[in-house]
Amino acid sequence: MANKFKKKLGLFIIRMEEEHPEKFNFLLKLKNKLDIGDANIEVHKCQTRHYKELIISYKTIYMNTFNVTVLDITNPKAFKTVFRHESF
Repeated sequence: MANKFKKKLGLFIIRMEEEHPEKFNFLLKLKNKLDIGDANIEVHKCQTRHYKELIISYKTIYMNTFNVTVLDITNPKAFKTVFRHESF
């Protein structure tokens, strides 16, 4: 998870290969003009229902909002946003 990409602010999450880090793709690419802090990222796996979710949380600095986003990463070729929450 990063807050800047090519001198642009936003929320950027990439996936890369361990042996070839130059081969990467974006899981999430949200461009905005806000700094983030207190970021956390976790993977939740459910073996009985056979799904995986990526849980992303962060605080936007100066606006003091807390954001939580949940992505379904079960299918590695098509990630879907399951849930998004923003609170003050």
